Amino acid sequence: MSFLETSLKLFQQKYAPDLGPEQYAHHTGCDRDGNSMSGSLLWARAETQRMNNALDTGTTNMVDAEIKLARDLQQRVKEYVRWPQGKRSQKGVSILDFGPGTVRAFQQKTLPLATQLRGKTSRCVLVDRSNEFLSDIERSPPSFDLKIEFIRDDIFSGRRFFSDEETALVVMFGRTFGNLAAAISDAPPVAAVVQALRRISNSAERCWLAISIGSDLRWNVAKAYYEAHPEFQLNVFYRMKAELPVDDNFDPGVFEYEADIRGDDSFMQVIHTAIVNRNLSFRLKGKSIELKNGDRLHLKNSFSFSEEFFRECANLAGLVSVDVLSDDAGSDIHVLGKAT
Repeated sequence: MSFLETSLKLFQQKYAPDLGPEQYAHHTGCDRDGNSMSGSLLWARAETQRMNNALDTGTTNMVDAEIKLARDLQQRVKEYVRWPQGKRSQKGVSILDFGPGTVRAFQQKTLPLATQLRGKTSRCVLVDRSNEFLSDIERSPPSFDLKIEFIRDDIFSGRRFFSDEETALVVMFGRTFGNLAAAISDAPPVAAVVQALRRISNSAERCWLAISIGSDLRWNVAKAYYEAHPEFQLNVFYRMKAELPVDDNFDPGVFEYEADIRGDDSFMQVIHTAIVNRNLSFRLKGKSIELKNGDRLHLKNSFSFSEEFFRECANLAGLVSVDVLSDDAGSDIHVLGKAT
């Protein structure tokens, strides 16, 4: 779905499940003071500020915490991945990374795993909706003689990336799994989680999965974390103004951000919401759009799950829990295998 189609769906249905990846794009949109509202720039700024705040306060930073967990995974990955005939194959194990993110994330999380498991015919496949992230990694210094493939695609497409003879480790870092498309609900999203796990595991006939999730279910912590950077959440509206065939009535400044939260002791759903602060009428590619003061637009989700809930969903998806790596502060990596 194109950015135009996604934007139309957002305004017409008050929800667009494909909008999340669009937030990270670089664009030329600016606010009224001429400041850049580029998604990639705002994301980098937010991440830098979060890491600096963690250094100042001595608290756990999500990015660094996950890098540490990824290093633990690297040290133990050969315990999880069982080679054909019980011994290491000359072919090696390929890596499939759904949503590799920034160059730093790729180099510190995915690349060490790929070098641990590589063989004569193994490869590293990077799948992302963000052209910017993939292009940045492609332009970064070469990674030894590792064969890397870059694919722009929906990470939840269910597409098969490997032949039946190829063994793979599927990784999903950055809590990307939590951006599941799901309606607002007070009930645990069992069906959405199970369906997503089945689609991800369908990427290879023979594979293991390492999936990062948020496990901190404190609403106040999540609300403060996301509302600290509202400009990133709302940058897509400035991108619309800069890129889409919208008339002069469209004003990105009418949108305010709120982290709306639902959940219980098994899950938390952060509903990233744009609230309209005054009536707005405009045309987008010839279609008339009417927004009323107080309208709420559901931009995307960020889910967190308890360990028990995620294990149960994995079992329903035909997967077995191999291990859980946790920093005991809200970041977990679940290692899963296909049930045999």
